Amino acid sequence: MKRPDRDGYLPKIFVVVLLFAVGYGLVVYRLFVLQVRDHERLREMARRQQSRTIKIVPKRGTIYDREGRELAISVDTISLYAVPPQIRDKRRAAKILSGLTGEKRRKILRELLKKRQFVWVARKLNPGILKKLAQQNLDGVYPLYESKRFYPNRSLGAGFLGFVGLDNQGLEGVEFQYDGAIKGKPGWFVAGVDAKRRQIMTPEEGYVQPTGGNDLVLTVDNVIQYVTEVELKQAVQERNARAGMAVMLRPATGEILSMASYPTFNPNEFQSYRPRLRRNLPILENFEPGSTFKLVTLATALDLGSVKPRDIFFCENGAYRVRSTTYHDTHDYAWLSVRQILQKSSNIGAIKISEQLDRRDFYRYMQDFGFGDKTGVALPGESTGVLRSPRNWSGLSMPSLSMGQELSVTALQMLSATAAIANDGVRMQPYMVARIVSPGGKVLVENGPRAVKGVISWETAQYMMRCMESVVTEDGTAPLAAVPGFRVAGKTGTAQKYDPRLGRYSHTKFMSSFVGVVPAEKPEIALIVVLDEPQGKIRYGGTVAGPVFQRIAERTLRYLRVTPPQRPEVVLSGADVEAVPLRAVGGRS
Repeated sequence: MKRPDRDGYLPKIFVVVLLFAVGYGLVVYRLFVLQVRDHERLREMARRQQSRTIKIVPKRGTIYDREGRELAISVDTISLYAVPPQIRDKRRAAKILSGLTGEKRRKILRELLKKRQFVWVARKLNPGILKKLAQQNLDGVYPLYESKRFYPNRSLGAGFLGFVGLDNQGLEGVEFQYDGAIKGKPGWFVAGVDAKRRQIMTPEEGYVQPTGGNDLVLTVDNVIQYVTEVELKQAVQERNARAGMAVMLRPATGEILSMASYPTFNPNEFQSYRPRLRRNLPILENFEPGSTFKLVTLATALDLGSVKPRDIFFCENGAYRVRSTTYHDTHDYAWLSVRQILQKSSNIGAIKISEQLDRRDFYRYMQDFGFGDKTGVALPGESTGVLRSPRNWSGLSMPSLSMGQELSVTALQMLSATAAIANDGVRMQPYMVARIVSPGGKVLVENGPRAVKGVISWETAQYMMRCMESVVTEDGTAPLAAVPGFRVAGKTGTAQKYDPRLGRYSHTKFMSSFVGVVPAEKPEIALIVVLDEPQGKIRYGGTVAGPVFQRIAERTLRYLRVTPPQRPEVVLSGADVEAVPLRAVGGRS
């Protein structure tokens, strides 16, 4: 027999020992990784695998008007969830739950048939459902308290308030803009899960209470908002207009007292309305301002000294040709003073004034008045309007712009510019949110009046106000806007809408507007009213929008307890002539 070679075993033994050593080393390293290096990460992963949290939306803060009246509140509701494995007869349960919640039976049954341990049955129900649910003796169906947004005044202020979604996230208006401040902190419903991520639910599982959000106090007054909406609705319906909008603010502070659109919607049922009915028109709708923009043209020329109050202009007896275009007035005017051009709303007079201006200066003043940019009112979706740079103007741009064409504005922009004239030439920042208040009553943020820019001089502003007062007289274009006992200063606008299908301005579609302030000697309110495509033979701004201004302003002044002056001051008429000698500018006899 051959003797075994012991020396041949040594390399094999060495290899085996080496393999065991390497294997042992790998095991030790793996234990080090699991127990030391990745311990915290793996423990957190295991925790997440063994439990699941269901978010519970918090109670949003309340939105108040300036007097502390509730505009938007959150109310307690009941949501129902189910644990399908605990429900034996799912078809019967679906039928009962459908009758209790109003949800479709097939939809509920689909949820109950899912291989899950948690499904929603219905959200945000009246708490009275608890008693009815207890009477049914249904296993596997449990209640959960949640909050729901509710607007007690229904459609009042819907345009600027906006609305919230099912999970209480702000979707439009103030609700969206200030969502971070008023939504609060969510709570959590904690549930265990098995290895296959199926939830092991019981009604005794953990519940973390959500924290309520901060409250908002607006500058809007609920009563004034109601008056504005009622009068606007009546005007739109009487004139069979396509839409209407109105905004009111305090010229000296920029506080918005009301902001209305019509048609409107009920934010409690916002899903039932088409998106176009949910638009906040005063900050979203662009339109050519028409003759209201003559305020800017005249103020610019006076402030620059290009035109003097004693100047008079020949208005060509109603027809004036500039290059290839002939511009017309509604009446055949001959010589008009600066004041009469505004009072009579002469297109040709405004064009003659613009001929005294440099286009760059005109553009700069338009920007200073706030056109071509957002007002900064802090509401979502605000439009900038359209104001083109002078380098893009044509040879007809100056005459067109002077009477409110070739640019677009929002109602709030036009009101803000007019309020600047009433505020001694200083444009104030419009704002709607006065304060943000914590649940404990602490004021976290407080907004106040802020001057944006001094646009025109005090002297120019004072003269402009006198010119605007003459508009609201029997000799002006807006006698129907006069408020008994008060001096009113304003301007009418009747703008033809551009029809892109025809490639020209429409002869049947107009934007009729009136913007004004009252009392003229010490302005308390500035208000603009705009009606989109009013129907009827007469569609002038003074006739259509002027009476709406009058009714809203009169009711508001009465509510604010602003009394008429003891001695009514004389309002200058259209026959007024300057005491100093007149000077003809750019005309011919």
